[in-house]
Amino acid sequence: MIGWKQFAVVPVLLFACAASAKPLEVGNPKQLGFDPAKLTAMSKEIGGLINDQELPGAIVAIVRRDKLAYHRTFGKLKAGSNAAMPPNAVFQIFSMTKPIVSVAAMQLVEGGRLALDDPLGKYIPAFAHMTVWEDGAEVPAQGPITIADLLRHTSGLTYGFFGTGHVRAQYKAQAVTARSQTLSQFAGKIASLPLEHHPGTVWEYSMALDVLGRVVEVISGQSLQNYLKQKIFGPLAMNDTYFAGPWAPMDRVAGAAPAGWQLRPADVEVPFKSGGGGLLSSMDDYLTFCRMILHGGSLNGHEILNKSTIALMTSDQLGDLPRGQLDGPGHGYGFGFGFAVRTDKPQPASYAGSVGDLWWGGYSGTYFWIDPAEEMIAAIMVQAPKMRRMLRPLMRRLVYDALVR
Repeated sequence: MIGWKQFAVVPVLLFACAASAKPLEVGNPKQLGFDPAKLTAMSKEIGGLINDQELPGAIVAIVRRDKLAYHRTFGKLKAGSNAAMPPNAVFQIFSMTKPIVSVAAMQLVEGGRLALDDPLGKYIPAFAHMTVWEDGAEVPAQGPITIADLLRHTSGLTYGFFGTGHVRAQYKAQAVTARSQTLSQFAGKIASLPLEHHPGTVWEYSMALDVLGRVVEVISGQSLQNYLKQKIFGPLAMNDTYFAGPWAPMDRVAGAAPAGWQLRPADVEVPFKSGGGGLLSSMDDYLTFCRMILHGGSLNGHEILNKSTIALMTSDQLGDLPRGQLDGPGHGYGFGFGFAVRTDKPQPASYAGSVGDLWWGGYSGTYFWIDPAEEMIAAIMVQAPKMRRMLRPLMRRLVYDALVR
């Protein structure tokens, strides 16, 4: 089994700044290194994609040198509506929840309440003796799932919504993502199923962060929602980031295309707090989270993590580990603790960026990346699942084409 300590930690070039970073200011795009004509062209290209059936609306933003270089809204808040997309719209961010929950876990590591080498079974006993589906039968796992395995998607867990195989079929049959269950019930259910890989041997996109969310609950003695609010959202003033529930401002929640993916109003709190995909957030809130990462863990006088922890999280922890049925990070990218990390190894990435840049995205098309070498953050908020694979490279091309380097 390959352990995380076997890989050297190579810190990315974090944007040097004081712990009390200034509030985000609107900057002059030209002074921030962008060609205004190219930004205008970007607006036209994105605007041209707006289609009620595929992409009702979008918000796109670029931050450079801690100033807002570009922020535009496009189209409608919801498909079939006449309401324009407001700047404070709230989106289902799906897997962009994962970096946030990774930060929560690393706070516990920093505080000495959790260790990366700890076996998962220490906190959730149901995971103490896992099996692996191998050659048509369940065999004992060759080693324990560790906390580091959960953070870097090498736990042997998987997802049931993509790919093929016995384990994925079991996830579907057992409804492991049911919203009516608690995180405790979910953890017990998924622990009763075999792993797809031996822990620490393969990168496989998975429900590991949902399990990690339960670990946060066990250690903190709080619900995941309350922990995130107290330790991350409150200090950073991320007031529009939460799990689905009656507090969601439905008049500002963006509707997805097709309409069947729309979030429906909830009269009561949704029990399943998915650490892998359950949060809603706004563009401003997620930019705040990204700025905290870029600033080395602190923003506006609040230290969420220290710089050494951020350096660890944003360094590749995979090395040459093989990828599973979905190579989520992609060519030229490794994976840290919560983020894909650009290495340009063993071959360069297929789209623009810098070595050390970080990214992740959500099922509905939301996407962000942080480029420390360029002191830049870029993000798009949409609710258009069918367009996510097209929008990601498009955003990269448009932003770097507008950047004068």
